[in-house]
Amino acid sequence: MLKEKSSGFLNQDINPLLGGKNAEQSDLLLWKSFKSGSESAFIFIYEHNFEILYSYGCRLTNNEDVIKDAIQDLFIDLRKSRENLGDTDSIKFYLFKCLKRKINRELNSWTNKKEEFVGDLSFEITFSHEQVLIDSQMDKEKSGKLNKALQGLSARKREAVYYLFYEGLSYEQIREIMDLSHVKSARNLVYKALNFLRGAIENKKL
Repeated sequence: MLKEKSSGFLNQDINPLLGGKNAEQSDLLLWKSFKSGSESAFIFIYEHNFEILYSYGCRLTNNEDVIKDAIQDLFIDLRKSRENLGDTDSIKFYLFKCLKRKINRELNSWTNKKEEFVGDLSFEITFSHEQVLIDSQMDKEKSGKLNKALQGLSARKREAVYYLFYEGLSYEQIREIMDLSHVKSARNLVYKALNFLRGAIENKKL
């Protein structure tokens, strides 16, 4: 098992990789350091992403045991196969893809065994009024309407909106993580979702 998180992790080997560089450069250098055998880089990646991955997993299923086990298995697999991994300039995106695959495999395994699984794939998201989505002047009333309207979206549209506005993924990354055939499909999902949400916010009956 991996060690529990230790807050405030700092390491002289890691700091030079992160300072003075943009996010893509930092991630690429950090990932290469991890692949080359740096245990400090591995621990940093684990500690920096554990909570993010847990929060993401909770949007895929409400079974905490499955989420925690999937995250642990993910990092154990990464450590074992680090020399054979490809490069990435977005570690969060790379980990999201891996975790989603693991959780989906576990859900499918439970289904195949015809066992009851306490969870769902509704991809719940909630935005606070501080989080800018459509209107930079969004107030509490509008954010309330937005969150109500989000529940009217399909799970796929909610997932696409989450990736773009909550996690800052690109349309190409959304296409990949959602197994879409074209970038245009990702754009269409978001476009249709935003049209629905705008209409809902402007509807005084909501």
